[in-house]
Amino acid sequence: MINGKRDEFTSVYKHENVICFRQTVRRHFLVFSMIVFQITSVCAQDIAVGLMTRTSVSTVLFSPTDGKYVLLNEKEDTIYVFKSDDAISVSITGERLLVKSAYGLNDTVSSVKMVGEGNSPNFHVRFNDDKRDYSYFDRLTISPSDGALKLVNHVSIERYVARVVQSEVGYGAEEEYYKIQSIICRTYATRNLVRHIVDGYDLCDHEHCQVYSGLKPATNEVMKATSATSGLVMVDQKNHLILSAFHANCGGQTANSEDVWKEARSYLTSVEDTFCIHSRSAVWDKSMPINEFITQLGFGSNSAEVGDWNFNQPDRKKYFTLNTDSVEIVQMRRMLQLRSTYFDLQVKDGNVEFSGRGYGHGVGLCQQGAMKMAETGYTYSQILGYYYKGVSLIPTTSLQPEK
Repeated sequence: MINGKRDEFTSVYKHENVICFRQTVRRHFLVFSMIVFQITSVCAQDIAVGLMTRTSVSTVLFSPTDGKYVLLNEKEDTIYVFKSDDAISVSITGERLLVKSAYGLNDTVSSVKMVGEGNSPNFHVRFNDDKRDYSYFDRLTISPSDGALKLVNHVSIERYVARVVQSEVGYGAEEEYYKIQSIICRTYATRNLVRHIVDGYDLCDHEHCQVYSGLKPATNEVMKATSATSGLVMVDQKNHLILSAFHANCGGQTANSEDVWKEARSYLTSVEDTFCIHSRSAVWDKSMPINEFITQLGFGSNSAEVGDWNFNQPDRKKYFTLNTDSVEIVQMRRMLQLRSTYFDLQVKDGNVEFSGRGYGHGVGLCQQGAMKMAETGYTYSQILGYYYKGVSLIPTTSLQPEK
């Protein structure tokens, strides 16, 4: 223990008997092996994002916003040059597309591609009868698929990252936290580029991959943070891209990956987190009748007669046991629809009473804890190194193919 009054400090974390304290010992915080390489070039990689993949789209209204756009057919021939204040409609007709504009375009093609030129070409689209404008950058490809339209946005990875960060975080966060989320997002995208290869694109636009909404243009703050970390991704000690897991609130302690997803990962180990415990999602409670509790878990009827129901988690546990019955707590969370796996319980007046902490699976970075750390003054590399143990930050240009 550092000399001085114990209550003058707040513990940041414990690892191998080292205790770090915010403010006073910030200069000693880099005990984890975070290596930050200087980036001399910006990653220019484009990715293909499937749009509206959970919606059956039959009609699209496309309108350029900035940049000069042309329309190409399936042979890459230019069939239309957009004018100012122009728009075209694309609709499904059998196994082909009907493309129309107010300036005389009326053609049937197998597929179309809208390609923009300029520093930051972008466009608006409307889907079906939705009157909202969705905004995207770069290029859009439309083709028929199972009686509907398949839309793929080919966009630079940095613009993609900025839009995902805006969708995930929203407004008003610290710049350091936007940097954190940018690196997490870029790492995930780079690691999962073949996730939807059979669908004809790299990533989808909803939470199955990452939420990529055209309804929230990235703010200047997000663009600045994305630019400041451009090209940076996280790798483990074998230089493999990490699983950059995160959740809303850990309730004071993150979870080991093997306790949630079976597989142990050296960088996803449990850490104590004092920064999130006063956040809005730090605590929760739930009550249910004993019989409902027993039935939903599939326990034997004799379990309801057990006298000692008290279950406490001073530290996160993997199993809940009652008499001769037991269940993994991660499964218990799913079956009972609990906000987290980090809870205590007791029986009162015939009901099982949960006193819970945290929100989400608990693995990796705690968003509300990281936000608080950023507000306190920690840098993005310090915060990432706190939640992801033993990782390094490198530019995507330094990645080596996995053997």
